[in-house]
Amino acid sequence: MFAAWTDPADLARWIWASLGKNVWAEVDLRMGGAYRIYSQVKGGTHQGEDWSGMCGIYTDVEPARRLAFTLHWDADVGYNAAGALTLDEAMIVTFAPDGDGTRMTFTHVGIPDDGQSVQAHRAGVAESFDMLADVVAD
Repeated sequence: MFAAWTDPADLARWIWASLGKNVWAEVDLRMGGAYRIYSQVKGGTHQGEDWSGMCGIYTDVEPARRLAFTLHWDADVGYNAAGALTLDEAMIVTFAPDGDGTRMTFTHVGIPDDGQSVQAHRAGVAESFDMLADVVAD
C-alpha cells in the first residue's frame, strides 16, 4: 500500500481517478523532498501545454508506516480559481497491518469550509481510492 503512494508509476495509475489522462508523477521520497503529479486536461497551464496538477513537499516519511506532505494545487479545484487567495493543504496517510492486508488512515486538512468543496473533494477522493484498491490488488 505504501508503494502505491510513493512509486511514480503507481501514483500515476490512481491519483487523478477518471479525470487523469496521460498522468505523470515525480517523487523525491525523503523529508523535505518534493513530488509533482500532473495530468493532461483541457485548459491546463503546465509548461504552456494543457497540463494541470498538484505538487508539494514531504514533511514526514516513515516507510510502510506514515506519509505527511503539503499539497499545492496547480489545477483549478474551484476555491483556488483565478485571483482567490488559498493556502496549501496538508495530507497525512498512515498504514498499519490489518490481518492479511493494510489499514490506511487518510487525513486531508486545509479545504475551505464553503459548503461545497469538502463534499466535492470527498467524492473525488472516494473515486481515487477505488482506483488505488485496484492498483494495490495487482
